[in-house]
Amino acid sequence: MAVKIRLKRMGSKKKPFYRIVATDSRNPRDGRFIETLGYYNPLTDPPEIKVDEEGVLKWLERGAVPSDNTESILRRTGAMQKWQLLKQGVKREDLDAKLEEMGIETAPPAPSVVTPAPKVEKEEKAEAAPVVREEPSETTDPETGKSES
Repeated sequence: MAVKIRLKRMGSKKKPFYRIVATDSRNPRDGRFIETLGYYNPLTDPPEIKVDEEGVLKWLERGAVPSDNTESILRRTGAMQKWQLLKQGVKREDLDAKLEEMGIETAPPAPSVVTPAPKVEKEEKAEAAPVVREEPSETTDPETGKSES
């Protein structure tokens, strides 16, 4: 069975949200999966990414291949750099020290509480100039509409 690490689309229309999953490559995009490894929300600013690095490394060791988009997400979080070091023979205990030595920062954990942006109150419209009606010089009869002169 060829295992891939890829994105499974969730969310509603025009509001995508993705789960990072390990799945058989023959399954459809949103079909069955073996394990959920994290999520990716592109609509927040900055995009919210949460990855179970241990799970990702476990599947990569077993021969799973990440898709292009998933690989770029894993690079942002530092999981692919850890995988490269593991392939070179670095022990799991020494991974974080080696990454710091190389100057590679792993992504900080996403904040658990998202603060909403302050609402901007609409500016009140400038007061319009008062409407002045001009009175006709002659008086008119309101019932007939004819002038009384």
